[in-house]
Amino acid sequence: MVQSAAAMEAYNGYWANSYLPAADILWMVVIVIVALLALWQARTFVSKF
Repeated sequence: MVQSAAAMEAYNGYWANSYLPAADILWMVVIVIVALLALWQARTFVSKF
């Protein structure tokens, strides 16, 4: 499925006008942080047994 030029412009404009710095890559960083927190929580939960 190919996106139209108008859709790509809207997408790029959304990230360019975002409140967050580098929002186009920030969501990936947030996912990695949440995954690391989940691993740490699982490890501490298992170590209680």
